[in-house]
Amino acid sequence: MIIVSDLLTIVGSTLKMEIQAKSLTSYDVCSILLGTSTMLVWLGVIRYLSFFKKYNLLILTLRAALPNVIRFCSCAAMIYLGYCFCGWIVLGPYHAKFHTLNMVSECLFSLINGDDMFATFAKMQQKSYLVWLFSRIYLYSFISLFIYMVLSLFIALITDTYETVKHYQREGFPETELHSFIAQCKDLPNSGRYRLEEESPINIFCCCKRLVTKGLGDRCII
Repeated sequence: MIIVSDLLTIVGSTLKMEIQAKSLTSYDVCSILLGTSTMLVWLGVIRYLSFFKKYNLLILTLRAALPNVIRFCSCAAMIYLGYCFCGWIVLGPYHAKFHTLNMVSECLFSLINGDDMFATFAKMQQKSYLVWLFSRIYLYSFISLFIYMVLSLFIALITDTYETVKHYQREGFPETELHSFIAQCKDLPNSGRYRLEEESPINIFCCCKRLVTKGLGDRCII
């Protein structure tokens, strides 16, 4: 992240100098690069807080929950895309918020966050009673599914990981497989149970020696 931030800063600063020299006019690209690099710099400050035990909880929770969150979001995205395409195909000719696939996605995302629900229901044109009835079933099922189930499971997933990390901080983190394997050996290196091979002196003038093996003839080992 730090490397990407530095690269974006270098490229954005170069574009900024070219813009000031009136060689380029792409200020939007420059602002995106510099803005993104600034955001990554502030996110990079979090790594320094990881050295403090009490401030490390957020980082540990995000790190532990990330694999499960990715798998959960992958499954939820399939349902979300299904509703997007269905609404675009069926309600597109009758509803202003469903004319394009991008507008459908924005509308459904707003509904998940509880925004503009009544307007979405009210703007449905009643040219066809069958489509109007379908729109009610479509909207009610989507809102109920994502707000009452998907988001609740998502929050429960994060909360469970948070509680697990807090428990590990109080009771201690479990041993890794490497530490468990090392803990099985109780003998110290100087206990006499280990064979110490003496290193033979190396002669720089003799780089090979003859080894006579039965049936294979002479071999030179370097």
